[in-house]
Amino acid sequence: MSSLWCTSRVGVGLVLTSLTLAGCDKIQALIGGGADSAVAAAEAQLKAGDLPGAAASYDEAVAAHPDSVDAATGAAYTALLRGDPDAADGYLAAVEPSAGEQLGEVKLRRALVGLEAGDLESVKEHGEASGMPLGKLLAAEVALADGEREEAVTLLEEAKGGGGAVAQTADAYLELVSSDDAMVAGLSEAQALWALGEKGVAVRSVEELVKALPDEREDRSDQLLVWSARAASVDETDVARSLLDAMIFPPEGQAWRKVATQGIIACADGDADTCTATFKRLEGNAPEDGLADAVATAAYLIADDDPEAAKALAGRYVSNASARALLEAGDSAGAKESVPGGVLGEYLKAGG
Repeated sequence: MSSLWCTSRVGVGLVLTSLTLAGCDKIQALIGGGADSAVAAAEAQLKAGDLPGAAASYDEAVAAHPDSVDAATGAAYTALLRGDPDAADGYLAAVEPSAGEQLGEVKLRRALVGLEAGDLESVKEHGEASGMPLGKLLAAEVALADGEREEAVTLLEEAKGGGGAVAQTADAYLELVSSDDAMVAGLSEAQALWALGEKGVAVRSVEELVKALPDEREDRSDQLLVWSARAASVDETDVARSLLDAMIFPPEGQAWRKVATQGIIACADGDADTCTATFKRLEGNAPEDGLADAVATAAYLIADDDPEAAKALAGRYVSNASARALLEAGDSAGAKESVPGGVLGEYLKAGG
């Protein structure tokens, strides 16, 4: 899923959470390869979708190789998939004394575990202690969320040294924080809250900030559209409507996104007829991938209130997001047909 439509309503206890969905994953990419056969066997089971088997094998690898960072990392990952962040952190903490040159990586993983657990103090402590650019960025986001802008600026400047996407993100934060306009500077805190998973707080805090942006700002409509979509995706439909109402014109070429957000709002409110009709109007008039993401988000949001509507919406698309929505609607068979493959596909094929 794209970051615009990505939601956070599913706990870490399932493989189809943000831990494994492309675009929302921060931990899976840090799983290290294992040189010893025990870790290799566990990794093979994980890739095959055998989560219980992988968890048991990683536990055996940790017992046999208590100094192995790879074994501890794999065990921590499967513990998160079981919904046990305390156990995940415990595996990583236990291997710290023997981690040597890999200590920074272990600290970063502990920060990411804290992120999934919603323990922002842990995110900041371990992220900064990692000494790694991503860790510094995470620590800076916590500082911003806490209103500690000077500390955040220092950490962001250090994070820029990593280059790539981390540096780009750090630069974007610095541009906001350094603005003479208090409203613009305040967006940095809302963005940090969103990135840290405090999504409801983020959209509620940003509503008046974005609406107060001067009409002459080139990105005002973009900000209103992005934040309205985010608000809709986390069931903050009053905020989403308020932000859409404040938009005079959508950004050029983005009118379809405004309509799609209105469809998501309708589904979040349980209005299946309006939601379905809205997305029907967009068929052939919106980018296929973008529309698929929006429809999957809408389907997920209405799945509890109207499973049949969710199935009708999501069943037309092949994507991890659609599969997740179908699972939420109780249609495991449909989810298997919609999933394109990968870890989630193997998990569903294995009966997950």
